[in-house]
Amino acid sequence: MGWFLLLFLLASCRAQGLPEPYALLGRGDLEAVRQVALGGEGYARLLAGWLLVDAEGLPLAERAEYAWRYALFLEEVRAFEPGWEARAAWRKAAPLLQAAGDPRAFSAWQRLLPEGEAVAALLTLGEGERLYEALLRGQAYEALLEALPEGARPDLRAQALFRLGRFAEALPHYRAWAEREARGYLGLGYALWRLGRREEALSAFARYPHPEGRYAQGRLLEEMGRAWEAVAAYRRSTPEGLWRATALLERQGLLREALGLYLELARTPSPYADDAALRAYFLAGQLGLEGERQQAYALLQGGLGLLLGRWPDPPPPVHEASPPPEAPRVEALLRVGQGAWARGEVRYALWQRPRDWPALVPLLYRLGAYREGIRAAWPTALAYPRAYRGWVEGYAQKEGLDPDLLFALLHVESRFDPLAVSRTGALGLGQFLRSTWADVARMLGEPPADPFDPEASIRYAARYLRWLMERCAAFEGLEQVACALTAYNGGIGYTLRGIAREGDLYAFFRFQERDEPREYLAKVLSAYAAYKALP
Repeated sequence: MGWFLLLFLLASCRAQGLPEPYALLGRGDLEAVRQVALGGEGYARLLAGWLLVDAEGLPLAERAEYAWRYALFLEEVRAFEPGWEARAAWRKAAPLLQAAGDPRAFSAWQRLLPEGEAVAALLTLGEGERLYEALLRGQAYEALLEALPEGARPDLRAQALFRLGRFAEALPHYRAWAEREARGYLGLGYALWRLGRREEALSAFARYPHPEGRYAQGRLLEEMGRAWEAVAAYRRSTPEGLWRATALLERQGLLREALGLYLELARTPSPYADDAALRAYFLAGQLGLEGERQQAYALLQGGLGLLLGRWPDPPPPVHEASPPPEAPRVEALLRVGQGAWARGEVRYALWQRPRDWPALVPLLYRLGAYREGIRAAWPTALAYPRAYRGWVEGYAQKEGLDPDLLFALLHVESRFDPLAVSRTGALGLGQFLRSTWADVARMLGEPPADPFDPEASIRYAARYLRWLMERCAAFEGLEQVACALTAYNGGIGYTLRGIAREGDLYAFFRFQERDEPREYLAKVLSAYAAYKALP
C-alpha cells in the first residue's frame, strides 16, 4: 500500500470517534503515526510501526525493527484470519533486515524457505552448521546438497536425497551416518525398502534397537505376508504397532491373544487407547470373558464411551472472570467499524498475558474469533461455545437433529471458523468439498450457496447430516449417529460398503482402511458429550 493512500485511509477515520491511541493514527500524518510507534503501547504500537514499514523517509533500521516486531507478533499469535498471515509479513521484514545489516535477517529469511529468494539470501548470510540445518528444516534440499562440503554431515545429505526421491544415491550416506549413529540404520532401511531390497531393509531395521525400528520391521514383514514375525516386531514397537498387531491376530483367529494386546494398548496414553478399549469390550463379550469385559469398560474414556452408555466427565469448569482492561477499547473500536483492530487488541493481550485467557476468550468469541478462543480455552468448558446459536438450533430443529450434535460436528470440523479451508479443499463451517456442497444443494432444490456463508453452511450441514442419518437407518440411537458421523467424514459409500464387508458396525470401526474417520468419530462424540454436559 502506498504511503499517500495509507494517509488517506487513516484520515478517513478521523471523524469516527476512534479511541486513544488509535485516534492518533487517524490524524493522517506520518509524525502522528510515528509517535504511536515509538511511544505507544500494546497492539496500537505494533500496528503503527507496521503502517510505517514502507515509509522510505524513515531510517532503514527503524523500519526493519517495526517489520520484525509485527511479523513476530503474527507468527506467535497464529490468527486464523485472512490478512494475518505471518509469512506475508516476513516477506516484508526479511529484505529490510538484510538491507539494514541486522543479524536477525537470517532468522527472517529462514522462515520463508524453500522460496528461491530466501535460499539465495541464506546462502549469502549464513554458513556452516547453522546454514545446513536451516536448509534441511526449510525443505530446501537441492540447495543443501550444493552447500554441503564433500564428506560433511552424511545424515543431512542422506535425508535430503531421500526426500528428493533419490534413494539409491542416499544409500552410501545413510551407511556413513549409521557408522556414527544407529539412527542412520532406520533411514537406510526405508531407502532400501523404497528400492525393493526388502531383505536388506529388514537387516537395517534390525540394527536400530528402538520402537521406531521395530515398527518399521513390522510394516515390512506385514507387507511380505510374514504375519507372525510382524506381530513379534509390533509387540516391541509403538502404540500404532500394537494396534496393527491386534488386527493381524484377530484376522488369524487368535482372539484371546488380540484381547490381551487390546487391553495393554487401552492402558497407554495413546490415540488408540479408547479404540482399543472399545474393541476389547466387544471381543471379551464374544469370548464370554466377563472380567476382561468389565476391565475394558472401565478403561474406556472419551466420546467412544457413549456407544456403551458410558459418559465421560464434563470438561473442567472455568470461574467467571472480570472483563479485561482492553474491553472498553475493543467495544469502542467495534462501534466505529474497526473489527480487525479490535481483534488485534485481544490477540496482543492474550500473547502478552496468556494466563488471562478466562477473561480474554469471551472477547474473542464476541469478535467472532471462535477458533482462537477454543484453542486458548482448551480443554475447559469455555472451549465449547454455542456459536451461531440461533441458526444451529433452528436448522437442527427443522431437520429433526439434536442441536448439541450439530454444535459438536461444527466444533470438530472448523472450530466455528466460517472461512476455514482444509488441506484437501474442504470449505467453511461444515467443511464441505465442492462436490458434496453441490449434492446438498440438489437435495435442497436450489443453486449452490456460498460455502463461506455461515448460515448456509449450517443449513447444508444439518440437511446433509439428516440425509446420512436416513442412510444409516439400519441402526438406532447413538449407533445410527456414529454411522452418520463416520459417513460425514469418510463418505456414505465408504461407510456402508465397509459395514457390509465386515458384517458388523463395530467390526467396521475397527478394521476400516482409514484412520481419519475413526479419529473423527471419537472427537465428535467427545464434543457431543461436552455440549450435553454444559448448560
